[in-house]
Formats: sequence, C-alpha cells, structure tokens
Amino acid sequence: MKTSEKIFEFEKLYNFRDIGGFTTSDGRKMKAGVLFRSEELSRLSKKDMETFCKLNIKAICDLRTPNEQKSKVSRIPTGKGIQLLNISIHDKSREFTHLEFFKFLVSKSNTIDFEKIMKEMYEHMAFGCHKEIREILIFLSNETNIPALIHCTGGKDRTGFVSAIIQLFVGVPYESVINDYLVSNQLIATRMKKVETFIRWMSLFQISSERIKPMLEVQRNYLEEVYTKIIEEYESIETYLRVACNIPQSNLDKLKQLLIE
Repeated sequence: MKTSEKIFEFEKLYNFRDIGGFTTSDGRKMKAGVLFRSEELSRLSKKDMETFCKLNIKAICDLRTPNEQKSKVSRIPTGKGIQLLNISIHDKSREFTHLEFFKFLVSKSNTIDFEKIMKEMYEHMAFGCHKEIREILIFLSNETNIPALIHCTGGKDRTGFVSAIIQLFVGVPYESVINDYLVSNQLIATRMKKVETFIRWMSLFQISSERIKPMLEVQRNYLEEVYTKIIEEYESIETYLRVACNIPQSNLDKLKQLLIE
C-alpha cells in the first residue's frame, strides 16, 4: 500500500511518478522523493523544467538505446549538477530504423505476434541484462546520485521492469508492485493512441488496433512470468541481484539504507 501519492504537475510528462512511498512487508516504508520514473525528457516545457529542478534530482538513468537518445534529445542538462548514466536495456537484434520497421510491418503483417515480442523483451531484460542491472543498482547505491530518475522512451516497460525489481528488493509487497506497474496504462493511454495510429499507418493498415494492443500497454503477465522464473531459480530478488547480477552485498545493503526509512 502506498501511504501517500503526490501529484506532479507536468505539462509534457505524462508517466512521471515516485516509485517510493509504499509500506514494506515488514512494516517499514520505502522512502518517497528518492527514486522517480518517467518517459523520455525531450518535450519538457519551460514550466516542466522548473518543476523538475524543484525535485533536486542528482542523477538520471537513461535506459534508451543510443539511437533513441539521438532522436529524442533530453532537455535536462547533465554534467556538473546532474550525473547521467546511459545504460541501454534493449535487445540489439530488435532495434529498427523507421524504414526497417516499415518493411518489417508490411512484410510480416499477418504473422507478427506482438504479445510474444513483449514477453521476449521481458525475458531478455530479466535474464540477458544482468550486467546492465548491476551497473544501474551500483550507480543508485552511491548516495551522491540520490535522488535519481530512471527513464526510457515510454516509461512503461524497461523503466517499469527496473522500478519493479527495486521495489521488490526493498520489500514492497508483490501486489503493490504489480498495481504500481499497471498505473502506466492510465497515464500513457492518450500518447499510446497516437503511437497506435502511427504503427497502423506504417503497416498500411494491414494490422488492426487489437493486434497492436499488447505493445502499447503493460500487462500483468509480462512482469509476472519473469518474476516467477526469477523466484523459481533464485528464491528471492536479493539473491537474484547478488548471484545473477553479481552486485556486491555491500552495495545492496547501502541501497536499502538509502531507500528504506
């Protein structure tokens, strides 16, 4: 359960929120105002940038690919005041240019299984990105990088997965994590409608709205299936982070200190 929900007034950021504020399974609390999540930062208005500055964010974890970063350049200056960690959590074999994506949609419009693509993406994040997860959590365990923002392009899948892993690690109950993960669907619905139209145009309207839907939303089973596999293999998120992702126990302990009241 989340003890309080602060509404952030952004004009051009729709999926921005605090991942803290939850009561943990042992009755403590994941701190609010320490870790935030959002979509990409290229569209911020002047007022949005002022709002952003008030959050005192010291570091940004950008989970996008280099191509995504170039096409949607962040409006938040990084360097002296804000540290930047560019860490791509992405299956490189699935990175398309617009032209390649167009060819893919047209040539394979009858056979594309978007739900399968999304589930494979989550499988890759959970079991093919151990090195990247290690780098992110070690970065966040440094108190000079807190408060921090984690973001990708839409702020729903890569950001959703990393945020969920961190919440589960500090002891936020599973159902609370799932419910928070699903909040993205409410916040990005309008924007995803535009993406849907774009994809349908790109496929020359060979792909229906219903078939695209799994790519434009988060679904409980995306996260649940990889979580179940992690627990079956490692028994706990902490063991997964320590053994699979090779994160030193000292960094995990420090991260807990920073995130739990």
